[in-house]
Amino acid sequence: MALQCGIVGLPNVGKSTLINRLVGEKIAIISSKPQTTRNRITGIFTKGDDQFVFLDTPGMHSPKNSLGEFMVKAADTSMRDADAVVLVVDTGKEITTVEENVISYLKKSEIPAILALNKVDLYTRDIIAQTITAYASKCDFDAFVPISAKNGEKVDALLSELSNFLSESEWFYPDDIVTDQPIRQMAAEIIREKILRTLNKEIPHG
Repeated sequence: MALQCGIVGLPNVGKSTLINRLVGEKIAIISSKPQTTRNRITGIFTKGDDQFVFLDTPGMHSPKNSLGEFMVKAADTSMRDADAVVLVVDTGKEITTVEENVISYLKKSEIPAILALNKVDLYTRDIIAQTITAYASKCDFDAFVPISAKNGEKVDALLSELSNFLSESEWFYPDDIVTDQPIRQMAAEIIREKILRTLNKEIPHG
C-alpha cells in the first residue's frame, strides 16, 4: 500500500516541522524566516506494508518576483501530483485568499484532503472550534485534525487519517530511505539554515 501526499499552506505555518515529525527525522530545514523552503522536498515514511511519501512544498503566497513565482509553481505542482493533500493552517488566523485558492482547487479536483490546524498548543478549545467551523463552511474536508507539529501532539492522529487514503500500489522508494535528496543538497540546506539563523540581519533573505 502506498500514498503520495502534498503538504501545502502559507509560509511559516509549520509544514517543514510537520514533515520532519511525520518522517521521524530532520529532512527539511526550519527557520523563523518566511519561505525558508524553496524547493519541493520529499519525505518517506515506511511502516509495515505501507509507505507514505510526503511532499513538503514552499509556502503558497502571492509572488512578487521570479523566485516567488518558482516557489509557488513548485507548491502547485506538488499538490497536483499528489493522491491526497494536507492543508496546514495557523489556528486562530483568518482564511486568506491563498487558502481560498487551495480550497477551490480541492473542491474542483475532488482530491482527498485533510485540514491540519497547527499550533493548537497556543490556543483555547473555543478558538480551535471556531477555526474548524470557518474552514468547514468553505470545504468538506475528509478530516479536521488539530495538531502541534512543534511538540508532536496529534501527529499520529493525522497519520492515522491519511492511512484511509492508502491504495494498492508498489512502493515509490526502498524502505530504508527517508528522503530522495542527495547528501550534497541536504548539506547545502543545513548550511543555509544556519546562515538564516545567525546572519539574518546581515544577509538579505532573498
